[in-house]
Amino acid sequence: MLRAAAAIAALAVLLTGCGGSGTSGGSAPRELVIAVDAPFSGDSYLGTTIANGVRLAAGNALLDVGGDDYRLKVVRYDNAQSASRAVADVRRAVARHAVAIVSDGTGIDAAWKIADRAHIPICIAFDGGTGLVDAATRPNVFRIAPTDHGIAFRFAEYLIPKKLKVAFLTDDTGYGREGRAALDHAFSQNRDSVAARIQAPSSATDLAPQIVQARRSGATALLVWGQPSTIAEAVIAARSSGWKVPVYAPPSAEDPLLRQELAGHPEWLDGLVFASGRMTAEQGPAPFTAFQSAYEQRFGAQRVGVRSAAGRPVVQPPDYAMYPYDFTHLLIAAVQAAKSTDPAKVLRALNEVSVERANGDSRGFNQINHEGVVDDDVYFARFDGMIHKPVEDDALSATLPVIPQER
Repeated sequence: MLRAAAAIAALAVLLTGCGGSGTSGGSAPRELVIAVDAPFSGDSYLGTTIANGVRLAAGNALLDVGGDDYRLKVVRYDNAQSASRAVADVRRAVARHAVAIVSDGTGIDAAWKIADRAHIPICIAFDGGTGLVDAATRPNVFRIAPTDHGIAFRFAEYLIPKKLKVAFLTDDTGYGREGRAALDHAFSQNRDSVAARIQAPSSATDLAPQIVQARRSGATALLVWGQPSTIAEAVIAARSSGWKVPVYAPPSAEDPLLRQELAGHPEWLDGLVFASGRMTAEQGPAPFTAFQSAYEQRFGAQRVGVRSAAGRPVVQPPDYAMYPYDFTHLLIAAVQAAKSTDPAKVLRALNEVSVERANGDSRGFNQINHEGVVDDDVYFARFDGMIHKPVEDDALSATLPVIPQER
């Protein structure tokens, strides 16, 4: 209880202000822009969640930097899941002299160089693609989100002992292709565990042909890696044909769109297992609960738009808001450590600072590692009645508490 109280008190301090008394003679604080580039029109849940995490951490924080007062100004750019738009957005953020950019990961392969020339750090808060982050070759790119590598290897160690024949069904988006590459690598030493590798167009509204192919391959499990709509169409095609194969999915399965698409047949979603970064840490649920409470006080609960088996409205815990929230606090710490708003100095300081995470753990980077979530920090959850709970047949997941999801 003492730890929980301390976490809540620390959160309150972070939300109400950072920095000193301000020695700028009473003049209005200057603006320090932090840009959020996310798919607000392509995936409104993901875009809004990332932006809200940044906004919650920025709050009304007043930073005293070299005797001048600054407030963080959050500027949103909509990449619409288009790499070319993401590049254009990064150019606009650079032109606005942003101190940092928070992104879902869209277009980073092309956009990071533009930001790097201005020494502006980029933090990826969703996409776990291998190669996006490399501290040696991409010194301005950081990530706080589970990596595809970590998720794929956790799936391998979870599914292979079950003696399942897994069909990989991935869509043709960058997210799906990166997931397929990670899965191929993770299962490369156990090829007999893979029944089929099937790609589906992300624009498809009927995946019956792909499901027939997976079924004919002798698959006894289906792992669907793609956008939420792809996962939904795969489940619909499998269940409507009478195939009761167990279905597994990556973090995109948490997106409310999946449950909304299956609202007419909630029983079809029951049993689907997805992998994601765990919400709670060794301290227990109190720090995350405090974070969730602060999030909902500011933005309201993230309503999924469906009801649980008990008939109550379902809400989505703001777990993916944790990542941009944590990065923003790291950014604030870096600005204060650098005693400057110069992006190059802030970038260097990001390799040296650490903060307490929203779930109570410590978060930070260093010069050789720009990954903020370790590969082992991935758990599995199972849907039941439109809410999800940690599975009991995985050592890490079984130790985690259930986060309430009904209102």
